[in-house]
Order: sequence, then C-alpha cells, then structure tokens
Amino acid sequence: MITSCIVQLPFPSTHDPDARLSAYYEDYDRRFRAFLPEYFIPSDGLWEMPLWVAHLTALLDTAGLGSSFQDLSRTPADAEACCDPLLRATAPGDLVLLSPLAQNFRLALDIAGRLGAAGRHVVLGGNMAPLAPEGSVHTVHRGQLDAGLVSRLVAIAEAQGGRTEKPPQRGLSAERITWAPDYRHLAGYGGKVPMLRLNASHGCLYQCAFCGDAWSKQLVLVERNALAAEVDELAARFPETRLVYIGDKTFGQSREAVANLLRVFRERPGYRFIVQTHVMQVKDWIIDAMHELGVVAVELGFESADSQMLKRLGKLSRGLDDYTTKIHALSDSGLKVVLNMMGGLDEETEASHAQTVSWLQDNSRALWLFNLYNFVPYPLTPDFPRLRERIFDWDYAHWREDLPVVYRPRHLTPERSWDLFQEKIAAAHRIVRTSAPESAAAPESAAHARPAQESA
Repeated sequence: MITSCIVQLPFPSTHDPDARLSAYYEDYDRRFRAFLPEYFIPSDGLWEMPLWVAHLTALLDTAGLGSSFQDLSRTPADAEACCDPLLRATAPGDLVLLSPLAQNFRLALDIAGRLGAAGRHVVLGGNMAPLAPEGSVHTVHRGQLDAGLVSRLVAIAEAQGGRTEKPPQRGLSAERITWAPDYRHLAGYGGKVPMLRLNASHGCLYQCAFCGDAWSKQLVLVERNALAAEVDELAARFPETRLVYIGDKTFGQSREAVANLLRVFRERPGYRFIVQTHVMQVKDWIIDAMHELGVVAVELGFESADSQMLKRLGKLSRGLDDYTTKIHALSDSGLKVVLNMMGGLDEETEASHAQTVSWLQDNSRALWLFNLYNFVPYPLTPDFPRLRERIFDWDYAHWREDLPVVYRPRHLTPERSWDLFQEKIAAAHRIVRTSAPESAAAPESAAHARPAQESA
C-alpha cells in the first residue's frame, strides 16, 4: 500500500546574528512578556508548530493515503543524517512531502535526490519550491493545501503522474474548507509552544508586489463547523495554551470569517488573540469585532511613509494621513499596535527612508512593538520575475530577513540599503526602550473599550 510521509526539516542555525537586531529583540521579548506573561521562548526546537503538517494530515486522510510524520527539527542539517530515518520509515513508491524555507532549501534538494534514487516520490511545496531544478523532485506544489493537491497526490500514488495545477482566479473562492486540520502528528508539541495559530480564511486579495502571500489571489473561507472542530481539537491537545495568532493574512477581508470566529469563541472563553490586517481594513466594525473576540494586539504592515513608493509597489493606501489616523484609532481603543516593518525594498530612496524614520518618531506613542524584516525576493512574490535578473547572490543560506539584500535595488547600493535597515532597527529600538513599562496583564478595560456589534 502506498503511504505518505510528512517531513519537518531541520532549520540550520542562524549563524552570526546581527548584533543590533539581536539587542532589539531582547527588549522586544521583555516588553512582550511583561504584557503576556504566559508567552515563552522555547529553549530548543521550533517556537511554533508546523501548521501545514496538520492541514496536510487531514487532506491525506480524505484521499485514503494515510500518513506518518518525521520530525527532523533536531536532526543535524545534513542530507545523510536526514535520509537515514526517512528511508527506514518509507518504502519505494511512497510519497515524501517536504516544505523547505530558503535556509534549508539546498538541504531539501539534496535529500530529495537521495530519496528519489531510492524510489521515493518527493513532493516539494512552500514559497521556495518554484526554484527547484527540473527533475530534482517528482512534483512541485505551488498553491494552497486543498482538494486540488489531494487529486495530484492520488494520481502520483496510482502511478498516473502528476496533474497540472490550475492557476487560481482572483477573488473570493466559491470553494470552502470543510475539513478541520488533524493534529495527531503534532501532539508532542503540547506544552512546548507558547502560541497556537488558527485560520478562518486562507489567502489574500491584495496584490503587494513584495509580499510572499500575494500569489494566492483568492480568499478561501473555512466553514464554521470546521473551524469549531479545529478549536475543539486544539483545546483538547493543548489545553494550557490560550494565546492564539489568527493566521488570516488580512483580518476583516471577509465579514463571514470574522463572524465565524466570534461565534466559535463566544462559547469558548479564556483565549487572547493577535491578528494581522491591512490598513485599508481598519474600520469601526473591525475594531469592535477585535475587542469582542479578545484581540490584544494588531499587526499592520508598514513598509514606508512614502505613499507614492507604496503605490509603485502595488500596495493600496489612502495616504499617510489615513494610515496615521488608523493606527491611533487602534491604539486609542486599547489595542496594542505592532508594525511589520520591512527594509530593503526596490523602490526605497534616501528621502523615503528619512520620511519613514521621522514618522515613526512622531507617532511613537501609538506604537507598541515592531517585527523587523529585510526584503527577500522569494519566487512567489509578484516582484520576483522583475527582480530576478538583479539577484546576485544565489546562495540560499544568505536569503534571510536579517541579512543584507541579495539583489541590487533600483535606487540604492545593497550596502546602503543595509545601512538604512540598520537605521530602522535603531529607530524601532529607541521607541521600544523609551516606552512606558507594561503591566503584567492586559488591562480589563481594553476588552470592553468599544461596544460589540452583532453585525460583525
């Protein structure tokens, strides 16, 4: 019988971490845990469960393929060391499913070569998969984890060859996710991760040129019953973990998805949430819904204070004044505002950088924390085809969001682009260091600062 083996690859150690970024995240951690004391940084292993494993497990069950799981996260990042347990756990003809990141992409290809030579069928997914050389794996999956993938896997298992993926059409998908992820392979993470991740929708309708999720083009909703079943399983398997990150790329793109979350958790109290959204989605009903749900922090992308630069990068905006109004509305309502700040973008200039740093300082009272990233031209970002000829470093170990860019920006040298990112780190650090100390728990008033609306 053909079976499938889902593999969590080892993540190579981050060598020589940037000193300024490391110092910033030490203060970030202190500030975060002062407000959410239940949060912790795992001493080893992954800080977050590989959610794709749970989704894939359920999909494989629907296809009757069955699955096993090999967690190699603590295995040395060496192809031979990784292949030994995989060869023992599988037989010729079995499927082996890998989802590498940039830093372990070469490792994944080396593993795939060895497994392929031993008769295993390697399926590669994730945001790096399109860069796999022709013939290096049995099939590459570029889309959502959905019924389309299942049909391709069944075809491979039945020796019919892989089926071609249909490009998604932009818009709200007519298909719904009716199944709940199955966490049986991840039960060992109980008590070892500080946060759970949950999706009420998958995908994003925005088209930001620098975003690694813009490829989805569609928004696929999770049916309420499936969402409730997943929450029940999370509560049963991870009863001590009550902090949940809502993985919807853009909270509020679907009123139905928000309503489903509110309905599911209305009878399951005691959870607190972090959400991410787009500034264009920040409206009164969204803020009301966040408070009703129990959201304590909101992440917003903030790539630049230069609205014209963002327009050239495909990010919709009503301008800087509107952005400023929105972040103050969130903060004044009692929500913590976290900016997902990105440096290294192609359109950045000295002037746009200076405007960004000045805006951060002027609005520091409304800003709680910053997630800091330097741009990496992943192959599924809309800008990749345009930037590809300017990529000068194809050593994927260097494709990191805490290292200098691996391509040549339009207006800056790579070295100057990195200098400006360092200045952004310094600006964020000044704000976090000088902010007022946090209380040890979320203020009771924050959860009721705005009246709830049933229409949400």
